Amino acid sequence: MAGNTRTWTEAHVRRLFWRAGFGPTPREVEHWTRAGRERTIAYVVHGPRGGASLLGARPTVRGRPIDPLNEYGHDVLWWLDRMVRSTWPLQEKLTLFWHDHFATRDQDTPLMLRQNRMLRTYGMGSFQRLLRQVTRDPAMQLFLSLADSHKESPNENYGRELMELFTLGDGYTERDIREASRALTGWRVSRRDGQVSGTWFDRERHDEGAKAILGQRGRFGTEDVLRIVVERPRHAPFLVTKLWDFFVSEPIDAASKRELVRTYRRSGLRILPVVEGILRHRALYARLDAPDMVKSPLVYLAGILRMTRKPIANDSFTWLLANMGQVPFRPPSVAGWDWGPTWMTSGTIRARLDAANMLIGWGRPAVLEVPDEAGKPDLTPTQQVDLALSALGDPWISAATRNILTNVAAHYFDDLTKPWQQDEEKVARAAMLQRTLRNLLLSGPDAHLH
Repeated sequence: MAGNTRTWTEAHVRRLFWRAGFGPTPREVEHWTRAGRERTIAYVVHGPRGGASLLGARPTVRGRPIDPLNEYGHDVLWWLDRMVRSTWPLQEKLTLFWHDHFATRDQDTPLMLRQNRMLRTYGMGSFQRLLRQVTRDPAMQLFLSLADSHKESPNENYGRELMELFTLGDGYTERDIREASRALTGWRVSRRDGQVSGTWFDRERHDEGAKAILGQRGRFGTEDVLRIVVERPRHAPFLVTKLWDFFVSEPIDAASKRELVRTYRRSGLRILPVVEGILRHRALYARLDAPDMVKSPLVYLAGILRMTRKPIANDSFTWLLANMGQVPFRPPSVAGWDWGPTWMTSGTIRARLDAANMLIGWGRPAVLEVPDEAGKPDLTPTQQVDLALSALGDPWISAATRNILTNVAAHYFDDLTKPWQQDEEKVARAAMLQRTLRNLLLSGPDAHLH
C-alpha cells in the first residue's frame, strides 16, 4: 500500500503538507525534502515533540486582540489563526474533518468553541472515546435534541444521525432508530448563570425497558448504543472510506479498504493509524504534476496565509469565507459541507477572485503588500514570475501557467514606446506587473487545487 519509497521530492512534500494540513512554507519544503520520506511522514503524523504550539504574531483586529466570545466572526478568526500558525497542521485538519463529520450549528459561541476544543483533543485517538465525548457534548445534544429526550416521548434525531452519518451509513432499520432513541433518553443540560455549562444524565427520564437494536436485545443505555454501532461490521469500512475521501481524490480500491479496515480494527478503533496509512499510500501522491483535489475555502485561505507567514490582522476573512461557501462553526446542515468540485460554482469563484483582490490590496488595505520597490523593470520575464512566486511562498504552478504568466510579463511594457516613458513610468508599471502576477497566482486555476 505504501508509495514509492525510493523517491522523495519537493512535489511529494508539497502534496503531503497540503493534504495533511494547509500547505508548506518554502523552508519546510527545503527541510523535509532533505529529511526524506520516513522522517517527514512521521513528523506530519505525530507532530513535534511536546505537541502543537502556535508560531508568530497573535491575531488582532484594528490593533486589538480578537475576542471570539464577544465579537461577531471572531470565532472564525480564532480557528483560522490556529490553522495558519499551528506547528501540527494535521491536528487542525482532522479537527476540520470531525467538525464536518459531526456537523453542529446554531448554538451559542461558547458551546461551539468548547466542542471545537473537544474535537481537537480526542480527534486523533480512539473513535469510541471521541464518539462518547460527542454524544455528551452540550452543543451536539442541543442541536440534535438529545438533551431533554424523555422516556415518554423519545426524540429520534440523534439516534438517526448516529447511524446514518456518524457510524454506519446504512444497514439499519427505522425500528433500530426508534429503539436506540429509547436507549438514549435521560440526558439533560445543566446551566450556570443562565448559560448552558454541561450535560448530565437523569435516570428518572431514562427508558429502562428492554430494547432490540441491530440484532441485540437488552436493557440498553447510551454506552450500549455506542458500543453496538461501532461493533457492527459496516462501521469500519464506513469510517475508513470517509477518512480516505477527505485526503485522497480518487475512490478507494477494495484492497486498500481491506487493509485500512484491518489497521483500524487491530488498533482498537484508533484514528491516527488509519490516517497514517492513508498518508503513506501511493494514491495520495498520484499525479503530482496535475493536482486534482479542490481546496475548500478554509484550506485555500489558510494556505495562503500560512505559506506567506501573514498573521490574522483584520476581520475581512469572515465575510470572504462566507462568500466562498465555508464558514467554520456554521455548516449548512447536520450532513456538513459538500466537498470537491462542488466548492467551485459561479458565485464562489467570484468570491475567490474577491479574496485574491483583497489579499493583494486592490480596493482595500492589503494583507500581502506589494511595495513600490517591487517594481524592477530590468528583470527578465522569467525573473518577474519568480519574484511573484517567491513573494507568495513559492506555490506550485503548472508549466502551462508559468508559460502564460511569463508571456504576460514579456509583453507588459510593449506600449511604453516613448523615451520619456522609460524611467519613472516604467518603474511604476513594473510594480503594477508584480501586483498583477501575484493576483493571477492567487486566483488562477492552480491556486485552487492541491
